[in-house]
Amino acid sequence: MCVHMFPDGDALGSMVALALACRRLGKHVTLFSPSELPHRYHFLPLYRRIRTAAPRRGSFDVAVAIDCASHAQLGSLYGAVFSKAKTTLVIDHHLFRRPFTDANLIVEEAAAVGEIIYDLVPYLGVALDRRMAEALLVSIIVETGSFRHPSVTRKTFMVSADLVGRNLDYYKLAEHSYWCRTQAEARLLGLCFSRIKFYKRGALAVSYITDRDMRRLGGYPDDVDPIADQIRTFKDVKVVMLMRDMDRNRWRISLRSKGRINVGRVAEAFGGGGHADVAGCYVRKTQRDKRLLIRRLMKLV
Repeated sequence: MCVHMFPDGDALGSMVALALACRRLGKHVTLFSPSELPHRYHFLPLYRRIRTAAPRRGSFDVAVAIDCASHAQLGSLYGAVFSKAKTTLVIDHHLFRRPFTDANLIVEEAAAVGEIIYDLVPYLGVALDRRMAEALLVSIIVETGSFRHPSVTRKTFMVSADLVGRNLDYYKLAEHSYWCRTQAEARLLGLCFSRIKFYKRGALAVSYITDRDMRRLGGYPDDVDPIADQIRTFKDVKVVMLMRDMDRNRWRISLRSKGRINVGRVAEAFGGGGHADVAGCYVRKTQRDKRLLIRRLMKLV
C-alpha cells in the first residue's frame, strides 16, 4: 500500500486502518510513503513499519494507492513499486483526478478517505477494532479541518460518533493529530503571516516559506501543512496561496478557499489537483509562472 507524497493524516490513517484489516485476513502487507513521514502521526499503529524506500527486488500481487489522484503523487514509488504489481487499485475521494490503476474505488462525496475505509472493512469480513477506529478518526479529523470544512456531511458525524463510541480518547487524538503545534510551526506561522501580500481588497492572500527558513527555524515539512488553513481563517480572505521550496526549480503550491470558490480547477490547470476548497500543484520557480497563477486566482475572487 502506498500513500501520496507529503502524506497527511487522512492518507496515513486510512492506509493504516486498511492494512490492519488486511492483516486480520492473514495477508502480508507492506506500507510505503514516497516522502518523509510527518512526526505528528507517530502514535498511529504501524507508523514505524511504513517504508520510505523501495525494495531492491521483488514485486507485489496487489498494489493499493491511498488518497492519490494521479500516479505523480506516488513519486518514485510509482515506477519502483506500484507499476510492477500484478493488480493495481486506488481508493480516493478527489474530484479532479487522472486514472492510473486497474481498479478504482472513488467516492467523491466522502469527506475523507477514512469514511470509505470505514464502509469497506465490513465487506472484507473483518470487524472494526479499536486500533482501526483510532486511525480512521484521525483521518476524518485531519481531512475535515476538525469538522470545519464544507465537505462535512451528516454521514461524517455518524461515522465519527461510531468511532468515538469504541472507547477512543477523542480529545487526545484531536490534539495530537490536528491542534497541537510545535515551536517551529508557530515561528513559521508568524513568519508567513508577516510576509502575506493581499490582492483584490484582501480576498486573495499569498505567502511563502523557503528552505532557508526551514533550516533556520528547525522546521519539518509537516510544520508547514497547517499554515495555509490558518491564513484562510482571516476575515476577508477567500483564497489562499502558500508557496514553499520543492527543489531548486519548483515551488510547491498549497491552495485553500472558502465557500463555493473552486481552487481545485486552478490546481488542475497547473498539473495538480485536489478538492474544490483544498488543492495543490507545482510551478516553476519563476516570476512569470508565479504571476500567472496569481492572476488565475484573482479571477476567482
